[in-house]
Amino acid sequence: MYKKIRFLTILIFALIITAVLSTGFIYSISITNAPSKNSTSIVKDKGSENKAVNTKIKKLDSNSYNILVMGDSLARGTGDESNRGFANDFSSLWRAKAKKPIKVINIAVNGDVSSGLLNIVKDQQNLQYIQDSNMIFISIGGNEIKNFRSTDASSSVVQPNNEKAVQNSYLKNLENIFKLIRSKNQNSIVAFIGLYNPFGDDLTADKLELLNEWNYKTEDLVSSYDNAVYIPTYDLFKYNSQNYLAADNFHPNSAGYEAISKRIFESLKNFKN
Repeated sequence: MYKKIRFLTILIFALIITAVLSTGFIYSISITNAPSKNSTSIVKDKGSENKAVNTKIKKLDSNSYNILVMGDSLARGTGDESNRGFANDFSSLWRAKAKKPIKVINIAVNGDVSSGLLNIVKDQQNLQYIQDSNMIFISIGGNEIKNFRSTDASSSVVQPNNEKAVQNSYLKNLENIFKLIRSKNQNSIVAFIGLYNPFGDDLTADKLELLNEWNYKTEDLVSSYDNAVYIPTYDLFKYNSQNYLAADNFHPNSAGYEAISKRIFESLKNFKN
């Protein structure tokens, strides 16, 4: 009888110990798998590993000479058979003056206009690029003014009032772009690439006058800012359009981009960098 009671006591005690150990084990697992209070949760969606990573502001390497390129398809390098564009051609010429490895960041968008570029410049990532850049290239306006080529009197794009409105809007956008650039970076060299005439004699006299006025007012605005220079290209293409234009007869080819890069280098070679 005594042995039976002793056996039951030991059995009950063993069951209690087992239950306590099991509860502790389960609780320890729950602590291990719980998110840390100090950790940041990662939210995934289709096509993206982590939105926080995608939107994180990245700084350019301070050990490199950073060139930022913005604007339209000409800034992008469209038409260049070598896929270099004027910025990469220029960087080859500038390497000796930079005394650092050159890094080119290109945020240009094919088909863009001044209002689109203003929105791009407002982006936090691109403002960080501006802040970290030693030099900034801008090409914009070609897609706005090319619509004036039409000679159809019934078309609204050739009406003088509309042309003036487009020009005024462009100049206002450009002014705001420069203000944003200078609010983030007072010291970077800013080079603005002027417009050329890709249409040759097909451009009527009044439209040619508009192009010249457009370039003149752009140069006047750019020159009002320190460390900013307007790069004329009209004369380069006026006498070399057959050699400098791509197959689309609008964008520069490789030789055209190289000519632009050399013009930029000659204009900037005396700037302190």
